[in-house]
Amino acid sequence: MPDAAPPRPRTEQMHPQARGLDTREDARILSILLDAQLEAVQAVRPALPALEKGADAMARALGRGGHLVYGAAGSSGLQALADGLEIPPTFGIPVDRIRILRAGGFTNITTPKEGAEDDAEAAARDAEAIDPEDCVICLAASGNTIYAVTIMQIARARGATTIGIANNPGTRLLEADIPILLPTPPEVVAGSTRLGAGTAQKVALNLMSTLMGIRLGHVMDGLMVNVVAGNIKLRGRAEGIVCEITGCQPAAAREALEAAGWHVKEAVLIRSGAKDLAQARQYLEAADQNLRSALAALNTG
Repeated sequence: MPDAAPPRPRTEQMHPQARGLDTREDARILSILLDAQLEAVQAVRPALPALEKGADAMARALGRGGHLVYGAAGSSGLQALADGLEIPPTFGIPVDRIRILRAGGFTNITTPKEGAEDDAEAAARDAEAIDPEDCVICLAASGNTIYAVTIMQIARARGATTIGIANNPGTRLLEADIPILLPTPPEVVAGSTRLGAGTAQKVALNLMSTLMGIRLGHVMDGLMVNVVAGNIKLRGRAEGIVCEITGCQPAAAREALEAAGWHVKEAVLIRSGAKDLAQARQYLEAADQNLRSALAALNTG
């Protein structure tokens, strides 16, 4: 008898609501799509313990002078790009501490490069940027994409900490130091992992990088206390944060921010009693950049 065909990954299987999808009313199609998205988000919940470990690894890598490195292809690459690019302005992490490795690179990013995800040689070249102190996050819905798997394997060989995110169990990315399985249901449009799998990946990355930022001391009471005030909107946000924490008026917040070079943490400390920028930085350094701890030390003398 001929060998049985291997089972299809769950992300390639038929969704229960997909039969006759194209014959339904628009409102019903949208409802099915939305329900599938919500189900995909719920698939993240069992992964919360693994995401906690991942966030800790990310924070430790940055704390020891390493980098956050993302490695992915296709839709997963876009999720990685979105998460990595948002970390510096949100948490004040220097841009050069984030490295994003994407199959096909960044030239003509609007042109799909489907074959690039199978290019192990390109992955090996890209992985030359990985250092032992880094935390490397590789993701793919299938869990077996050659580009992402190759980067993960090289990263492990170099001594970096690896996080593997996949939407299918029993796959190679889950051989990472910190495996994160997001068991999303089959896609309503079979194989279109920009839908449910991509949504779950985005949620997982957002949760992990945000917890990382909190543990690095860059969030206090839900406020971005290390925000990079690089435009009018963000300067207004910085003023609001200083006002919220210290209870001062906007003019006083702006004065403190100008004295602090528009660094929010230092401005809060100046408004709270630090005599100048140098002293504010001393308190922050002693508190490992945690504003709450620095304020407590300042208030107790």
